[in-house]
Amino acid sequence: MMTLAEKLLALHAVPPFTALRSEELLTIAAAMAVHHFKPGHLICEEGGVINRLYVKVSGAAVGPDGTEMQPVVGTTILLTGKAAPFAITAGPEGYVALSLPRGKFFTVINECPLLLAGFFRMPLLGVDYSGEAGS
Repeated sequence: MMTLAEKLLALHAVPPFTALRSEELLTIAAAMAVHHFKPGHLICEEGGVINRLYVKVSGAAVGPDGTEMQPVVGTTILLTGKAAPFAITAGPEGYVALSLPRGKFFTVINECPLLLAGFFRMPLLGVDYSGEAGS
């Protein structure tokens, strides 16, 4: 279990949450739960839908080739409604993440427009929103 202070510190270390004011971070941190995934656990199957936003605390979420995903997982699927183009699993060390359910995610981005703007600047699942290939 993580304290609220630990959740705040974890969020504050991950862009685009770094751009938020303290009170915005506090609201988001209070709404987040902690999820512990064992190594190899399937987080989202190929063609599946993630119903939560995940923010890395430790370990990693990885793609099918073992490439580590960025610290924020689920934004593309939540924002576009498109299915995952590949499976996402917990890496060899497992994956601990803060999670925000879909409904709360939309409330948060409505109340924190800087966060939404930050999500649109991130390359997500290999393609950014301008259609350019991500790195």
